Amino acid sequence: METIGLIAAMTRESAALLRYVSRWQNIMIGPLRGNCFELSGKTCLLITSGMGVRRASEGARILVELSPTSKAPEALISFGIAGAVDADLAIGDVVLAEAVYKLDQETLGPLSPLAPWSDTAREAVTQALAKRGKRLYAGTAITTGGSQVTRPLLGAMKHPVLEMETAGIAQVAAEKGIPLLSIRAISDGPREPIPFDLGDVMDEDANMRPGKLLGAIIRNPRIIFQSRRMVRNSRIAADHAAIALMAALSQALFG
Repeated sequence: METIGLIAAMTRESAALLRYVSRWQNIMIGPLRGNCFELSGKTCLLITSGMGVRRASEGARILVELSPTSKAPEALISFGIAGAVDADLAIGDVVLAEAVYKLDQETLGPLSPLAPWSDTAREAVTQALAKRGKRLYAGTAITTGGSQVTRPLLGAMKHPVLEMETAGIAQVAAEKGIPLLSIRAISDGPREPIPFDLGDVMDEDANMRPGKLLGAIIRNPRIIFQSRRMVRNSRIAADHAAIALMAALSQALFG
């Protein structure tokens, strides 16, 4: 049976997926708590790595090297929520990234191609999202430290989305020779932006700095009310990422 490694950053993302799984088990994967379930002839191993490149990279390495199955996963999938750069993507729309860049100090690193999804998986995701009035796009993942990105920096890049983990997972996948897929649902963007710059309130290891967040709130008290919208949109996005991933997993992942 094919084994697929699933990596989410936040509990909200992994919990959204498990709500659509009929039967799953809690397991330990090395030092990490994880979940295991079977779907369409696939054994799925799910971990919640924590936010940021370092945690995602460490989680991917543990998943690959300490897999509780007899062999390492045949593929890895980075999934969860992301921010849109362009206004044509709505909350809950889903992007299948074809490549990932890491952004450091407003400079894009080298492009890392990601594995292509099969046509049947794309069609299954398209149909699942259409039932919810949402769309599927092909795009590019931009792994940042939380900072927002202006469009001119990205040139003519098609449907870029901002997240904080895929570049770290891609490094491990390349080292181990394992294909990496990416699926992200939109939680914010120009239409409904995050009310503060994550890069300003998080440290280099993706830890929240309470003092910085409090300072942002003092300067703009409306953040308290806008954050309610942010939480709602994150919940919607996590749910649509889970729906899309379940649809994709029901098919052969590669053409």
